[in-house]
Amino acid sequence: MTLLLAACSGEIQGAGPAGTAGTAGTTGSAGTTGPADTTGAAGTTGAAGATGAGTGGSAAGATGSGGSGSGTTSGCGKAGAQTGAFQAMITAFGLERGYYVAIPTPYDPAVPHALVFGYHGSNYTGRMMRTYLDMEKAPLVSKAIFVYPDGLPPADNPSKAWDLTAAGMDMPFFDAMLAQMSADYCVDPARIFVAGQSYGGLMTNAVGCLRGDVVRAIAVVAGSDPNNTSQCKGPMTAWIVHGMDDTNVSFTSGQRSRDFWAMKNGCSTTTTQGTPMQCQNYEGCMPGFPLIWCEHVGETGHQEPAWGRVAVREFFAGF
Repeated sequence: MTLLLAACSGEIQGAGPAGTAGTAGTTGSAGTTGPADTTGAAGTTGAAGATGAGTGGSAAGATGSGGSGSGTTSGCGKAGAQTGAFQAMITAFGLERGYYVAIPTPYDPAVPHALVFGYHGSNYTGRMMRTYLDMEKAPLVSKAIFVYPDGLPPADNPSKAWDLTAAGMDMPFFDAMLAQMSADYCVDPARIFVAGQSYGGLMTNAVGCLRGDVVRAIAVVAGSDPNNTSQCKGPMTAWIVHGMDDTNVSFTSGQRSRDFWAMKNGCSTTTTQGTPMQCQNYEGCMPGFPLIWCEHVGETGHQEPAWGRVAVREFFAGF
């Protein structure tokens, strides 16, 4: 798989900021997420590298029926939890990590909420990605609490926003955030969702693959095809969108992600018209694990189109 990394100053081919090709089996760096509504380019994936992804449910009324129903966590019934939007810290993998949290106001600790993670692209922060993904609107906002993790890229490769490997630092970071939020807030463990764009899309795919026994559905914007495929925890509901004229992450990378999860979910090659009109719902998928594929051209290239943001909110709210 080959991706293209475009920094703010121009396009670079290869993995990482210096443009060197990634080594076999490793994923190169993704690009910058630009200022509000302009996520930057995603990075280049190494020769044999790819990112784990999920597949999934349909938007606007086509969501699958899977899941174990509403449940509760130890945070249910806990009074005095902080609400509103704020920065939080946690220790994971021996490192101090930050993440931005948004809790609806008013918040009812007796009602299980969906927990939605939003992953940013390179040279960005969780707080900035909150604006970009724009998930805290109807119909999702009244049903969910939101977490936007901060990446910790290496000093010698600042465009590498996330460690996509099973044994790396960012899977334990996800686990720690999930455990902390479940302890502090009333979370429905059957409604854990992950979304991301650019390198955040790569990370979303990785979490969907490696934590497929925890995550219910993912929404991937301009990501790449799966990595760690032998370690994926089964099928995964997903909504995937990719620009045909994306010059940062190749359109074929998005297609390979779609095709992998269509196979993993047991989907046929037949599709039906979805909502919005740019989307197709795959048929024949395992019950509860639908796949929605959306593509666009001449609109936003590597960026998420406005209709995509609406569709993601409706997709997650449908569970």
